[in-house]
Amino acid sequence: MSDDDRTIDLAQRGTSTDREGEGEGDGGRWPSWPAAALIAACGFLAGALLALGVGALDGGADQPQRAATRTVTVTVPVTRTTGSTTIETTAVPDLVGQPLDTARERLERASFEADVDGGGLFGVIEDDNWEVVAQRPDAGEQLELGSSVQVVITRR
Repeated sequence: MSDDDRTIDLAQRGTSTDREGEGEGDGGRWPSWPAAALIAACGFLAGALLALGVGALDGGADQPQRAATRTVTVTVPVTRTTGSTTIETTAVPDLVGQPLDTARERLERASFEADVDGGGLFGVIEDDNWEVVAQRPDAGEQLELGSSVQVVITRR
């Protein structure tokens, strides 16, 4: 039997060289429904990751630009004597608008402790990703050295 005869014979019987049962009668060209669902899920995941990546690359273009300024604050302790007890106080530095790492350094230099309020679900992992939005006591108030200053933070 020649190759032409074999081709005619296969065409007459209605069979093909593809495996039967694959794709439920569609000739094996379409994947089964679990494979199609997997392909759709991968496409959705790739699209979501691409959208997140594009958003991260623009660097927050919708946020206003801040002017580059540098403020130098000198903290001078004040000694106050009440009877036999000497209490040293100093002014609380202005921390609002500062990154959390800078605020912690300024509080440490002024001999205060930082009491951080906020930080999200997992807490503060990197201090420079957080910004101080409020503080208590307010800037300029006299506070005893070693006291805590509460800072409220938000994601930068």
